[in-house]
Amino acid sequence: MFNESLYILALATLVLVSSCSNNDDLKDSNIDFYVALTTSPVKVQNTTGVWFVYEMHVKASSLSKVDIYNEDNLQLSYTDFRSRDDIHLASIWIEYPEAGWHNQELTHKFQYKDATGLEKHYTFNLQVQEQYQDPITIAFPVPQGVWLAEGAPGSNSYHTRSLFPFAEPFFDEEQQGYLFGNNPQRYAIDYAMLLDGLPYLNDGSNLEDWHCYNLPIIAARGGKVIYTKDGIPDNQSPPELDYSIDENNVTGNVVYIEHVDGTIGTYCHLVQNSVKVEIGDTVVTGQELGRLGNSGNSTAPHLHMHVLTNPENKQLTKYSDGLYLESLPYKFTQFTKLGVAPIGYLDIKPIYPFIPTTPKVFNNVLPSESDVIEF
Repeated sequence: MFNESLYILALATLVLVSSCSNNDDLKDSNIDFYVALTTSPVKVQNTTGVWFVYEMHVKASSLSKVDIYNEDNLQLSYTDFRSRDDIHLASIWIEYPEAGWHNQELTHKFQYKDATGLEKHYTFNLQVQEQYQDPITIAFPVPQGVWLAEGAPGSNSYHTRSLFPFAEPFFDEEQQGYLFGNNPQRYAIDYAMLLDGLPYLNDGSNLEDWHCYNLPIIAARGGKVIYTKDGIPDNQSPPELDYSIDENNVTGNVVYIEHVDGTIGTYCHLVQNSVKVEIGDTVVTGQELGRLGNSGNSTAPHLHMHVLTNPENKQLTKYSDGLYLESLPYKFTQFTKLGVAPIGYLDIKPIYPFIPTTPKVFNNVLPSESDVIEF
């Protein structure tokens, strides 16, 4: 149901960056393969397991596969690249061993073709740390109840696989590879409430049909408000958009809260004129920030929430600034997983009630894609 804010724009604009690498002529013309990581790898724990997660940006004429090994043990054979011309994005989720890896290195063996069609191989080694920092703990940003965690973190989530592209590829001198953009929402969740197993009454074509519409949005962690935007209208007739979307309205009415450790909580698609905080305000966990709406690139009422990292302490002075930061995993103290809804559940017509399977309590993890949770 959700033409999710950053995801759709990313697919539409990826083509723009594929043809505008103005600094290509500064690089060695004999090199036909480049690989770079967008951020350092992290360890993510969700309801499906513990994962070693990172994203690779590859520039090559044609890319078919990468096999990832620890010593001689194959960890993952990956072919599911998002590709456009010579740009290829890989979202890597590898099961993380309980005791870690004895050999602290992952070897990537790429199979690709050069511009003449000649099949080639490229090897890239990635160092693995012995310890990875635990994710921050946050509270839920919506009221207690039963919620669909649409697009929650996982290898195939539309949030995981999105990109906000740069105007042109950036050559990272340290990695000797190209970066094509940021993904601020890699670990985002879209929250839609279920009552009696359903997200809405009637056919869901009115905002008021949706059980989550106009519910309070609450701070998942305390901190300082560093940016807000209000005044963007709600789209009035799900699943239709009432206006064109660009980088000045894509997340709708939004609140950014900087936490004491420098991370930033981001709350998107709020109801027009509902934002209750201003830049410079100090908020506490559980404080109301606004109301859950359908503004920006949102085709049905929901809250999109994610956590950003900002190691360079960039200032958010205009709306688009928050779209070009990177994302961090986080965790919740406790919730109950009631089951898993079908991927695209909210698009099913006629929709049918979600029926819980075997409820299970989880502690200090994230929900996985399309989990239905209660807290």
